[in-house]
Amino acid sequence: MYIFSRLIQYFKKMKKALLISFVLILILFLYTKLDKMPSVESISKDLVSWKSDAKIFKNKEYNLSYHDSKDETKEVILLLHGFPTSSYDWRLVWPKLSANYRLIAMDMLGFGFSDKPNDIQYSISMQADILEALLKELDVQKVHLLAHDYGDNIAQELLARSIENSTRYPLKIKSLVLLNGGLFPESHHPTTIQSLLRSPIGGVVASFTNATLFEKNFCKVFGETTQPSPQELTDQWYVICQQDGHQLGHQLTFAADDSKANRERWVGALKNTTDVPILFINGIADPVSGVTVVERYTELIPKAHVITLEGIGHFPQLEHSKAVINQVELLVDSTSGL
Repeated sequence: MYIFSRLIQYFKKMKKALLISFVLILILFLYTKLDKMPSVESISKDLVSWKSDAKIFKNKEYNLSYHDSKDETKEVILLLHGFPTSSYDWRLVWPKLSANYRLIAMDMLGFGFSDKPNDIQYSISMQADILEALLKELDVQKVHLLAHDYGDNIAQELLARSIENSTRYPLKIKSLVLLNGGLFPESHHPTTIQSLLRSPIGGVVASFTNATLFEKNFCKVFGETTQPSPQELTDQWYVICQQDGHQLGHQLTFAADDSKANRERWVGALKNTTDVPILFINGIADPVSGVTVVERYTELIPKAHVITLEGIGHFPQLEHSKAVINQVELLVDSTSGL
């Protein structure tokens, strides 16, 4: 009878635990789903204009959104955005740089206003293939690269291909500017949400992602005095949510595995290239890829050319666009005759 009584108590406790778990999951679900998605009426005129100016590149069955300032007489800068955002990150540098250079910026597959299939593996190699196909379509063979975050890894892949002469398209990289990113997996410190998205429960975490969670984590990587405005947060979230992209985060973090698998090849490309000037601009208030990445970069890269920005976080192109513009112009102009 004693054992039977204990079993009854155990099952009662189990029922209580299950009930509490169910209630907590329900609350979390409602918290996620009742957090309203931004409407088109809530976004800024800048984003409306950016979206309307986009062109579409068809690659296989996918539609890729891209911008091209289209002046074939000018040096070409290919701009590569980061995770989890889009080419809209380049909006502050676009007017000034496009006055002197031809700018091309694509929303990577799975990002921005490009298609976001949920049944593929988003590898860096795949993104590089698509970019090469776009440049071939536009008949562009010589480019300067301006990359940030996720885009840094794509730039490393393109640089490695050019050194190995393994590119599918004869692309000449004339210069490379890297902004905060995971250049070295050993010195990259992902945020808590990024780590969770990469974990076995990443799909569950992605399904509960909402505006509140996004804004909290997005603001963490900015400098204290360079925080995004409420309107900027709304715009970024609106772009991420296109085609339910906010539930795709766990699949887009595959770049971290790519970085580890290609570590020697990608770092080797930065170390061994002799004819491509490389500049690393880093906001050192960045908790993800700030000071530790700068230290590792200067340790590994011969004659490292580094510009550090005090008080600036993960997005130098948004937090200190003037500095980024000035440095890009200096580097591009120094190689324009090559």
